[in-house]
Amino acid sequence: MDEKRYDVDRIKERLYGYRESARDLETQQERLEKLKTKMLGVGAQTLTDMPKAKSQTVDRLTDLLQQKDEIEESIRDLVESRKKERKFIEGVIKHLRKSDERSVIRVRYIDNESWDGVVDVLFGAREDLLEKADIYMRRVYKLHGEALLSMAKYIEESGLVWEDPDNTETK
Repeated sequence: MDEKRYDVDRIKERLYGYRESARDLETQQERLEKLKTKMLGVGAQTLTDMPKAKSQTVDRLTDLLQQKDEIEESIRDLVESRKKERKFIEGVIKHLRKSDERSVIRVRYIDNESWDGVVDVLFGAREDLLEKADIYMRRVYKLHGEALLSMAKYIEESGLVWEDPDNTETK
């Protein structure tokens, strides 16, 4: 008897993409802060009695302002995209039957934690955590796999349509 196969890889890719988008957002925010610092420095002038050519400070400041606007727009787009993706992911997560499966997905992808962080959140209160760290890690991996399968199954069986990151809808 053939067992039905669900597209778990697609779920992994979406969750990984959401996780990576957090890093993209951080990077853009860091770029914006550096640019703002740079803009403050552009206005500093040295006063001398020596004649000089027309200053390019205005042109430089104009370029920096344009760059700032572009980065801010990129940040707004990323935030909006992440909001939509999170809504979709949370909508699927709420249909997972096991609390631990929901927790693994939320902590790993929504909270952007490392695998050790996931183990700590799920099993950190256990007294034997240090001695049995490998066992708990394997348990987390197993829960993760089960959650991915459950998510893929739910998406396929419910006929859920979701928007891909490139804004094309798929089923």
